[in-house]
Amino acid sequence: MVVLVACETLLLVALTVLVVGLLRSHAEILRRLGPPPDDGSAAIPDRPAVGRIPQPERRASVSAGQDLVGMTPGRDALKVGLGEDSPPTLLAFLSSGCGVCDRFWEDLHADSGPSELASHVRLVAVTKGPHEESPSRIQTLAPEGLPVVMSSAAWQDYQVPAAPYFVYVERGEVRGQGSASSWRGISSLLRDAIEDHAYENAGERRTADVDRVLMAAGIGPGHPSLSPQDRPEEGPGEPHPSKGPQ
Repeated sequence: MVVLVACETLLLVALTVLVVGLLRSHAEILRRLGPPPDDGSAAIPDRPAVGRIPQPERRASVSAGQDLVGMTPGRDALKVGLGEDSPPTLLAFLSSGCGVCDRFWEDLHADSGPSELASHVRLVAVTKGPHEESPSRIQTLAPEGLPVVMSSAAWQDYQVPAAPYFVYVERGEVRGQGSASSWRGISSLLRDAIEDHAYENAGERRTADVDRVLMAAGIGPGHPSLSPQDRPEEGPGEPHPSKGPQ
């Protein structure tokens, strides 16, 4: 009997110590959370304020053309320049694993794809690198004579979301980008991008044309005809030089 009482006493002491520890821990948590709100609702840690919910980051828009550096399906090194001196270029980001891309590859073999595009636009196909695409498969899909760059880095540089995707680069700048299911749709996107850029720069072109006409006439910056002649200030009561005596 004595042993049983002693065991119960020890168990009671242990439970008391445990309860005291839990109460202290709970009090410390409440202290760190701070006082409850005035309306009596419990405080919720790390909860953003109403109206300030973090929004997901949008995909940044690429504005400058990045040179393509990679390899051909034949495993040769290849670099395609896209600077200011490069011709207008349409980058076709294609894959070997999507049905829509297969139609684009087939149209390229049938010569119907490039005929939908302006003749002055250079077409370059871009696939992911050999670690993510099969060079032999891409070599079978790509028609002869079409530049094909296998480069995963290019997909990252131009922030391509998925294939097929097209980016139009002119004078070192990205003028338009998007996706479509046919070459006709891509041709429409390309035409809109060119026309929109022409509309935005119409004022700059007119200014440049005026400057060229003036320069051809020998009128450049600082020419007297471009600014009023300095004239002495007229005093009070003095007649204007162009007027006779009153």
